[in-house]
Amino acid sequence: MTARHHLLILFLTLLTGIATHWKIFPTDLIGVHLWRQAQNQWNIRNFHRHDPNILNPRIAAHNLGHEGNILRYEFPLMQWSIAQAQEVCGESIRVTRISMFLLGFLGILGFYQLAWILYKDRVLAACGAWMFSFSPLFYYYTLNPLSDIPALSSQIWMMVFSLKYYRDKNFKDLVWAAVCLCLAGLFKLPFAVFGIMPWTAVLLRFYRDGKQWGPFIKSHIPLLLASLPVLAWYGYAIASWQSMGVLKGIFGNTGFREILNYFTYHLFQWLPRHLLNPAALLFFIAGLVLLLKKRDVRGGYAAILGAGAGMGLLYYAFEINMIARVHDYYLLPFLPWLHLLAVHGLQAFQDHRALKTVSVFLLGGVPWIAWSLVNDYWSMDRNGYNPDWFIYKNELKHAAPQDSLCILLNDNTGVVFAYAVDKQGYVFDRDELPPMWIEDMILRRRARYLYSDSRKVDTSHQIRPFLDSLLMYKGSVKLFRLVDPVKMARAKKVEDK
Repeated sequence: MTARHHLLILFLTLLTGIATHWKIFPTDLIGVHLWRQAQNQWNIRNFHRHDPNILNPRIAAHNLGHEGNILRYEFPLMQWSIAQAQEVCGESIRVTRISMFLLGFLGILGFYQLAWILYKDRVLAACGAWMFSFSPLFYYYTLNPLSDIPALSSQIWMMVFSLKYYRDKNFKDLVWAAVCLCLAGLFKLPFAVFGIMPWTAVLLRFYRDGKQWGPFIKSHIPLLLASLPVLAWYGYAIASWQSMGVLKGIFGNTGFREILNYFTYHLFQWLPRHLLNPAALLFFIAGLVLLLKKRDVRGGYAAILGAGAGMGLLYYAFEINMIARVHDYYLLPFLPWLHLLAVHGLQAFQDHRALKTVSVFLLGGVPWIAWSLVNDYWSMDRNGYNPDWFIYKNELKHAAPQDSLCILLNDNTGVVFAYAVDKQGYVFDRDELPPMWIEDMILRRRARYLYSDSRKVDTSHQIRPFLDSLLMYKGSVKLFRLVDPVKMARAKKVEDK
């Protein structure tokens, strides 16, 4: 292969990614980890429809957020940016999915740059980017509205600029590393831990250049400035996270044996099948063996990458019980290191004619394997929620005005069922809706309709007086018009007298 073949490989990576995702671009949100996707898509909807203030990410449930339906988790730069794209292109799930795909492809290009810096072989780096793009984990999430994808892309480019700064001592590279670090931390807080990498690059340059204190102090300025927006946002938002298990991490109520089970599951199930790709596993094992033999370890580069890997392992140890067997996207930050090891092994394969043939065969198979492993993830069967909300979502959506405030139950997410029927209001679960609450929502909170798949609630003799009429009954979901608040207020006055 000639050096220019790397452009062909990168272009083929883009085209193959588009082709294999083609049917997903117009597909509405559905499938694995719908909760967080729907929450982010509600942020996008509300930025576009109601409140463009980036500091006010809003969800559907007016009774679960703060100051109404405002719910502040990660800084909503991704959601806000997609909402601005919808201002131009119109509100559509296509806009969200295309935006996410492009953000993911930025990470693929960043990984190519990272591998090229380390191996000085553009074709090898492009093959590494090809493998990275078809990590089943990345392949699935890169089309879904999760902030982890732009955070990962920012992390990768931060790694690129950190290595470039160490190599060239160009202050602009350090500034760009700081910008990317800031973005990664804003998109998702755990990614901020990889700030140790540019700091390690600065420290290594300090010793390499004879301990020059002036440049050393100057180098800390962009890194410190980059931390301020992250500290400001999360210092403001984290006060509302008191009940979130992610803050407790491993100090939550999880036994050692259960943690060990999680670790073995991650190592033997997720690592080969989802974080890498079964077709890339052989390259990874070869790269790991070569690394353990300390062949071709790249000095300062190894120290920078090793510092980041060390912080990543600490993050993993802290959050392993939260990751459990559910939150696989928490492991996205590890993809660059895992795939660099695969590139390291692939390089060794190129030195042997027979192994080179094997590597071409394996590389050719990674898209099909990624597709076959996760294609059914975009399926209603993988939701884990009452399917009737999705089977009949169009009828349920249009049976009540879009801008009407509704009561919805049972939904323990606060966003999923509301997303399916495109309604905001007051969301409850556990088959509970006290009569005094529904009275308050009708009289003072402008609730006009009730969506319910809970027969315990909507057939209760205490609740039936608040139901004016049944408008629709689809599957297990009923839609009621609530009693008129004016008539209800008059009746209440008469009753009080």
